Amino acid sequence: MPSPRLPLELLYAIISHLGAEKDYASLCACASTCRALVSPAQARIFGSLTLRKESRTIPWLAKLQSTPHIQTYVKHLLLAQYHKPWIQHSEVLHRTLELLSPYVISLDIRHQVENTRFDFPVLSQLRCVEEISLTERDPEGLGDIVNRDHALPTFLNYFPNLRAITFNDCWVQVERASKGDIAAPIFRLERLYIHTCYDASVLDWLVPALSSLKTLHVQYTDPNSIPIFSDTAPSPPQLESLEHVEVRDLDRASNAELRSLMAAVGTNTINLLSITFMTSGSSSEHSPVKAVVQSLLILGAHRHLQHLAIGFFEEDDPVDGSPWDELQDLLLGGRFPALQSVKFLFSLYSSGTNPVAPEHFIHAVPRLALKKMISICYA
Repeated sequence: MPSPRLPLELLYAIISHLGAEKDYASLCACASTCRALVSPAQARIFGSLTLRKESRTIPWLAKLQSTPHIQTYVKHLLLAQYHKPWIQHSEVLHRTLELLSPYVISLDIRHQVENTRFDFPVLSQLRCVEEISLTERDPEGLGDIVNRDHALPTFLNYFPNLRAITFNDCWVQVERASKGDIAAPIFRLERLYIHTCYDASVLDWLVPALSSLKTLHVQYTDPNSIPIFSDTAPSPPQLESLEHVEVRDLDRASNAELRSLMAAVGTNTINLLSITFMTSGSSSEHSPVKAVVQSLLILGAHRHLQHLAIGFFEEDDPVDGSPWDELQDLLLGGRFPALQSVKFLFSLYSSGTNPVAPEHFIHAVPRLALKKMISICYA
C-alpha cells in the first residue's frame, strides 16, 4: 500500500519511470538517477514555507539564495508572531520576501498590548497574494478598541489581487466605523470564510469588495457574535454573483444574526445554486431542523437553487414532529423550482451514543423521498 505521505502525482511519476520488473533495485536506481523526479519532489517539499522567528528565517534566506529555482515553488507562506514582534522590523524577512511570490499567506498573530495591530508594511511587497488566512489572538487582554482601529483594512489594502479571505480567529473587538472613515477596498473577493471575527469595522468595510463573491462560509461560535451584515454598513451588500453559501453551527446563531445573514443573501442574491446548513445540536432555543426552516423562510424564494445540504452533529436528533413537515412544505411548495437534491450529512466522530439510522431521517421526509431527492452522506 503506498505511503500516504507521498502525493499521488509523485507516485505516478515514480511508477512511470520504473523498469519493467518494478522491483526494489529498479526503484532505487530510478530514485538516484531520474531527474524527472527532482522537480515534483522539490515542489512538494518547498510548496509551503513557515517562518515563526527571525532566527529561523536566516537559514531559509541562505537556502533560497543558494538554490534560486526553489524560490518559484513557494506558493504558501505562513508567518507567525507569538511572543515578541519581529515581522515589522526584520531586515532578513524583507530580503526573504524579495525572493518570493506566494499566492497564499497565513498569519498567526498573538497581540501584545504595546503592539500596533497589523503593522506589517514589509508585506506590502507581496503584490501577487490572492488568498489570506488570519488568526489573531488576544492573550494580553487587548479587548475592545473604542477608537475605530483601521489597522486591518489598511493591511488588507496592501494586496490588490486578493481573491479570498479567511478569518479564523479575530478576537479583538473593534467598533463599526462611520462612512468615509476608511479608504475603500482595492480588491474584489471571490471567497470569504468567517469563522470568528469581532472586528465589526472590517466586516462593514469589506461590503464593497463582495460584488464578485461566489462562495460565502460563515460559522457562529457563540450567540453574542456580531452580525456579518449590519444595517449600519456604508452600503448594502451586492451579492449578485454569490453561488454557494455554507452556514456552520446554525443553531448557535441568535435570531437577529440569522435574520441579518439570510435576509442579506435572500435580498441581494439572484444566482444562488447551493446552500449548506451545519448544525451543532447544542442549542436549547430550537431544534436543528427548526433553525433550518427558519433560515429558509427568511431566505425566501430562489428559482436557481439546486442543492441543499443539512448537517447534523448529534446522532440522536429527533426525526419526527412539525419541523420536518414544515421543511417538506418549504422545499416542495414552489419556492425552489430548480431544487434537485437534499443531502443529509452526518459526522462519523459525533459525540452521540446512538448509531445513525439513515432510514429514520428518510422516513421523516416521505414526500422528498418519493421524489428521490434525498441522499445520506457521512463525513
